[in-house]
Amino acid sequence: TTFSQDGLEGRLDFVQRESKGWQGASGLQFLSRKLGIVGEEKFLPRVRSRQFGVFTVQSFDLGVVRAEGGLRIERSILKAAADADLGTPAARRSFTALSGSIGGSVEFAPGWRVGLNGSYTQRAPSAEELFSNGPHAGTQAFEIGDPGFNREKSVGVEAVLRGSGDGWSVSASFYHSRFRDFIYETPTGDIEDDLPVFQFLQDSARHTGFEVEASVRVANNGD
Repeated sequence: TTFSQDGLEGRLDFVQRESKGWQGASGLQFLSRKLGIVGEEKFLPRVRSRQFGVFTVQSFDLGVVRAEGGLRIERSILKAAADADLGTPAARRSFTALSGSIGGSVEFAPGWRVGLNGSYTQRAPSAEELFSNGPHAGTQAFEIGDPGFNREKSVGVEAVLRGSGDGWSVSASFYHSRFRDFIYETPTGDIEDDLPVFQFLQDSARHTGFEVEASVRVANNGD
């Protein structure tokens, strides 16, 4: 089996000059990808994906109080060619996704900050999630996509605690996200081409978790 992929990606950034604690950047992004698979383990038809994005990120640093926000609008177009081997017709899907975030933090003690971030995210389905219909050697599964998928949407909140000092730092965060049309893969119990069949589906979902990270300088050698 041969995988052929051609891609082109470009980004243009406009960076603002800092003014009284306010700084930011805005830009444009473009992505083009062609994917073709030939051989017995083909699981996707020939697919061309294009993505256009416009974004901005802004931050305010007032010393004790910091705030930041971001916004991104993205247009995705995916085209799949008809494939007799897979038994799939030609298909075209397009999506417009809007994502944004806002957050802030406060210094409550020297070297310590507590913050709260909120986000709303939309994601277009990938070509693999839409058009898969064959044996995928990388996952050792017969994967089946769904060309009728909607955009994946989520609302999330994250609480963050950070501290740092001479030679040490620590951070901890707790997050919770609620999804609509969350895309996931699940086994169907069937066997195809001697592989278990996995079907991509959409449903509501919740993700909750925490992260902790710490570092310390244990020694210096000379200067």
